[in-house]
Amino acid sequence: MIEGIKLIGSIVGLITGLFVFVDRLLRGRPVASLTISEGAGRKLVCIRVSNISPYDIAIIDMKVKPPAYFLTESLAVRRLIEGAVGYKPSFMLKPGKEKEVILAPTFAHGVPNELTPQRVTIWIFWRHGHTTWLPQVPLWVSTDTTTIRQFGLEQP
Repeated sequence: MIEGIKLIGSIVGLITGLFVFVDRLLRGRPVASLTISEGAGRKLVCIRVSNISPYDIAIIDMKVKPPAYFLTESLAVRRLIEGAVGYKPSFMLKPGKEKEVILAPTFAHGVPNELTPQRVTIWIFWRHGHTTWLPQVPLWVSTDTTTIRQFGLEQP
């Protein structure tokens, strides 16, 4: 009987420890989602990053796999050229704030790579503002080119 109680206590302790570890690891994570922004009379497909934690966060890198799109902070010519040659947005977000980064298509031989139906994953690498040295589990947004084109090309 005593051995049964020890076994149950050990299992409950292990489960509690795992829960606390995962909670600490994932608490204060920003939220990322696919969204549509309307500006200058057209729809833009964007990735919105929201900081729901009480601390500043640093977005240190953003990657699109496979590279059917690139990310840009605006549609200014300079930003589009920077994004097309590989510049990746990085910025800080205050608590409770959010920022949208535009998904722009890449081209090969004058044809947009988004025409080929494929899965697209946007990886967002971030750090807490008070522990920028400590790596965090990256955020990701998973979608496909068909969905992006459906909502991005839809008439207002």
